[in-house]
Amino acid sequence: MQMALGSMAAWRFWLDRGGTFTDLIGCDPTGTLHIRKVLSEGGEGDPAVQAMRELLGISTGEPIGPGQIESVRLGTTVATNALLERRGAPLVLLTNSGLADLLRIGDQHRADLFAFVQSERPFLASEVVEVPGRLDADGAELESSLWNDDLRNRLAALRARGLDDVVVALLHAHRNPAHELQCADELTALGFHRVVCSHQVSVKPRLVPRGQTALVEAAVAPVLHGYLQQVQTALGSSTPVRVMTSSGALQSIKGLMAKDTILSGPAAGMVGAIAAARASGFERVPVLGFDMGGTSTDVFCVESAEDAALRLVQEQTDIAGLQLLAPRLPIETVAAGGGSVLQKDGDRLRVGPRSAGARPGPACYRAGGPLTITDANLLLGRLQLQRFPSVFGVQGDQPPDLGVVQQQFGELATELGQRPEQLAEGALQLAIERMAAAIRRVSLHRGQDIRGGVLVAYGGAGGQHACRLAEELGLVSVLLHPMAGVLSAYGMGQARQRRRLQFHLGAELSDALLITLLERAEELTQQARQQLIDQGDGSDRSHNQAEVWLSLELRYPGAEQTLMLPFEKGMKSSALVTAFQERHRQRFGYCIRSEQLLIVEMLNVEVAAPQQFQPPELCANAGQSPRDLMPQRVPMHLRHGGWQSVALFDREALPVGICIEGPALIAEATGCVVVESGWTARVDRAAALVLQQGPIASKDAEQLDVEKSALNQDDPVLAELYRHRFMAIAEQMGERLRLTSRSVNIRERLDFSCALFDSQGGLVANAPHIPVHLGSMGDSVRDLLEQVAAGAVLPLQPGDTLLSNDPFHGGTHLPDITAMTPVFCGGLNPSFFVASRGHHADVGGISPGSMPSFSTSIDDEGLLLRNLLFVRNGAINISSLEASFREMAIPPRNPQELLADLQAQVAANQAGIEGLQRLVEREGEAMVQEQMQGLQDHAAACVRRLISGLADASHELHLDDGATLAVQIGIHRDQQNRDQHKLLLDFRGTSQQQLGNFNAPLSVTRAVVLYVIRCLLDDDIPLNEGCFAPLEICVPLGCLLNPEAPAAVVAGNVEVSQALCNLLFGAFGVLAAGQGTMNNLSFGNGRCQYYETVAGGGGAGKGFAGSVGLQSHMTNSRLTDPEVLEARYPVRLERFALRSGSGGDGCWRGGDGLERTIRFLEPMSLSLISGSRRVAPFGLDGGTSGACGENQLIRADGTEERLPGLVQLELKAGEAIKMLTPGGGGYGVSA
Repeated sequence: MQMALGSMAAWRFWLDRGGTFTDLIGCDPTGTLHIRKVLSEGGEGDPAVQAMRELLGISTGEPIGPGQIESVRLGTTVATNALLERRGAPLVLLTNSGLADLLRIGDQHRADLFAFVQSERPFLASEVVEVPGRLDADGAELESSLWNDDLRNRLAALRARGLDDVVVALLHAHRNPAHELQCADELTALGFHRVVCSHQVSVKPRLVPRGQTALVEAAVAPVLHGYLQQVQTALGSSTPVRVMTSSGALQSIKGLMAKDTILSGPAAGMVGAIAAARASGFERVPVLGFDMGGTSTDVFCVESAEDAALRLVQEQTDIAGLQLLAPRLPIETVAAGGGSVLQKDGDRLRVGPRSAGARPGPACYRAGGPLTITDANLLLGRLQLQRFPSVFGVQGDQPPDLGVVQQQFGELATELGQRPEQLAEGALQLAIERMAAAIRRVSLHRGQDIRGGVLVAYGGAGGQHACRLAEELGLVSVLLHPMAGVLSAYGMGQARQRRRLQFHLGAELSDALLITLLERAEELTQQARQQLIDQGDGSDRSHNQAEVWLSLELRYPGAEQTLMLPFEKGMKSSALVTAFQERHRQRFGYCIRSEQLLIVEMLNVEVAAPQQFQPPELCANAGQSPRDLMPQRVPMHLRHGGWQSVALFDREALPVGICIEGPALIAEATGCVVVESGWTARVDRAAALVLQQGPIASKDAEQLDVEKSALNQDDPVLAELYRHRFMAIAEQMGERLRLTSRSVNIRERLDFSCALFDSQGGLVANAPHIPVHLGSMGDSVRDLLEQVAAGAVLPLQPGDTLLSNDPFHGGTHLPDITAMTPVFCGGLNPSFFVASRGHHADVGGISPGSMPSFSTSIDDEGLLLRNLLFVRNGAINISSLEASFREMAIPPRNPQELLADLQAQVAANQAGIEGLQRLVEREGEAMVQEQMQGLQDHAAACVRRLISGLADASHELHLDDGATLAVQIGIHRDQQNRDQHKLLLDFRGTSQQQLGNFNAPLSVTRAVVLYVIRCLLDDDIPLNEGCFAPLEICVPLGCLLNPEAPAAVVAGNVEVSQALCNLLFGAFGVLAAGQGTMNNLSFGNGRCQYYETVAGGGGAGKGFAGSVGLQSHMTNSRLTDPEVLEARYPVRLERFALRSGSGGDGCWRGGDGLERTIRFLEPMSLSLISGSRRVAPFGLDGGTSGACGENQLIRADGTEERLPGLVQLELKAGEAIKMLTPGGGGYGVSA
């Protein structure tokens, strides 16, 4: 493809280097663009450089002369692939004494909620060395960093072993880098080749991601710079080379950080997409990007196609299980691409996330690959066989194999009781809805209105799915740039050289501070301008043409979520407060009227060099009608019309102004564009394809209604589609709750859950949050319905939200408050329910944090609510909540935070209502209800299949206080009808309820049973009420697992639930005991309250070791980063480490627990609730028990005192708590 753009003096090249192919655009001196696609590796030298030589007419070996190339801009996956493939250099990590394992442990959450085998957390350091020295949360020195000869000798020995690269990651170095710099000087003196300090890679707080970022930088930078140096050498030292960063800015090789290139290709695509929208006249409407490749799809959404959209970067990037503090454009990646694999999963069709990759690739590639989305498009005629290049087969000279695609679809369709075309259409819809969910996450979930927006589609597979995706999002405009297939490379040409500098503050907003910040901003601006000049991207002449943009990141006191606002001379603090409140309400749905001043977290200064390249202004040619072009007719399968003959056009032959009515196909060099029925395609002045949807004709609407009414609820494709839809709604609820919450507990530790329920309160679907919440919320909803029926609660209305935490009516313990909202769809009674449950930091009671160790009655534990009407007609009824506070002996200690988090739960439920009502509006209430029932029926069938392979069993387990948990498992098999199989769980023999608080409400017991059954299933199904259908549970009233009011229950939820999991897994014989506790630590005073659970060792099973230092079973909450913990609370984390050897021995070892020591800097009330301190987690099948946990009080003078599992203390300043968490039991006899 060639496009004339104007004239210039020399060639410019823009490259997007992927793992397999490199897209190259050359802009010659006349302004004509030349496109090449080459292999990323192979042959002599770099293939992209060789392609440049060919365009320049320079033979191999001949040097590239000065002035022949004006610039080379490239994006590359070299650093990304080096990270994913672990090809980086071996590293030494230096960190604070006591924290050697901190980056290995991370936030202790497990990735897969229901898997016995958890993937090992990535950790890039080969050796870890602890160094002396300590700073406080403000950066003041507490202990000097004095090195001794022993430390130097140890490091010298590591260097002698060939470890030349070192990372230094110390607490609070973002506040004061002095200790890190001192370490760097010592390391340089010892002869280490390269030293990376954490404060150099980010000035943000949070040591875990900052340290991980420094490790990534040290590991992959040598690989990246080796490649870049190779390119620079091949091009000649006089050729300017600029690299695209994840933030959309171009940087020179000198000073470039590898961690900033992790998402360079997607960033360039976003730059190109915004430029394309601007060139086609979509400047002032929302722009949604959609880059669909072979393995994954990248999406984004911005308010408009203005350059300012490229400044709103996000500071964190998640990749390969690591959290990186690396600025990036707001792009989300979803595992759905042309290579997404289609497979049978039980009686359902599964699409992705596994990809066929480039090798073997899709089934049609003639390499033995599986069926994929690409194959579905080929089967349906959406990709035309004759338009593929003949590059497949052993000799690489054959077209794709349509025959094998038809054969495999036929076989799969037969297995699932479908027609091949029906199966392929369903697979496409599954992929499209997954991509639509990702776009909603980056738009609607963040409060952005996308109505009237344009979907910019690019990437090799974008054009095949763009219309359908737009329909799913309610958009009527799609844009495909003439270089849509290589838009990331095109984006390199549109990008600007930028420098972005930051200054961290964490100070209260004031007019005086703003004056100081303006002075600091001027210094940073001059520094950034000089950096541009130094790297050759600016000059004294262009100095005044550079664009400068200042911004401040602000947050509420006590919050972590910041918002970025523009900052300029003369701005007053009052104006910033007003702007912040408005932005906060738009983004999160609420704002807080607080007497406290906002916190200025960060000053950002960005300087951008002048734009070097402008897209062309093309003149319109005389238009032609589609008939004048004599298009070819080809068969294509339509969703609502079956096989039809449609026109096939060549995009290069389409003149400006032409209008094509769908259905039609438009073939281009890098793919195919499908113009769906009801859509038109025209070529605009910028040579882009603009697709527009018109109103659906009445005939088409009637056909659609007929097809919907004919759908079978047992359709495996439809069932999988609705599973994703329900899960997506629950995930949207969870994301809104996270974003709108105020407390550390919910926003950072993610101690919450969201779910959907049917009209009877049966759990339908949930986001994978906290298991003990998910299995018990349905009991709360059913209690609400019973109270409404009995007249104890007013009849439900649209807009109601009710609160409940009553452990004897569906609750777990009092800090877990459930917000329940009915969903009306035009009827008098609710059609569905949505609910969210969050663990609140303090709900009153005798102990700060509402986790008392020695409560004997539910009244001791805090606020008790049963179906309190909190919202009616959309208005929050604060007075009813305050009335409940007044009735308490000790009310909540921070009612403002509690109220804010409850409002966040209301907002989350509203997201669920909106999602369900949209689904009902589109598909009909009857269909949605049928699919909910179908999902539950499927779960019940999966459990019955499980039951057929189980045997009668029994097990008994003792708690530290001598109480007993016992279960008898019986299998009732109906030989005539497997649908009547029953699993009987009889807990008679369990101890009676206790005077203390180790009593688990029946809802907790049911939640544990549901969780255990779900873990035993091979089927990947959402946790739902159907799992209970084949179960019969006998739990005597008044026993430890079904206490009567007013029993205290706070430990029953967190401790007995963990022990009950061990009991059941032991009875089934599949898993040795995990740590059997959540190690609950809470502390507080009148000023602050905090609660955390500490992970331990997981139990081993046949064929796998137990997890190490991960949350297990009924919890999965995160741990607060130590820098945030110390900045928020008067504490110091002195030790956090793996408890080596604490896992039980066996053929497969139990997982190790953790060691954690926290010192308190002022008097504090502390509560510890922990188990497995006397009774060790058992081994199984000959494996030995894990080590018991230990609690210790360390006094200010250093003396230690052993503490029991239950502790209530009044700590003095200077005292510390040390916790050793239990290890998991081993499995099998050790060899």
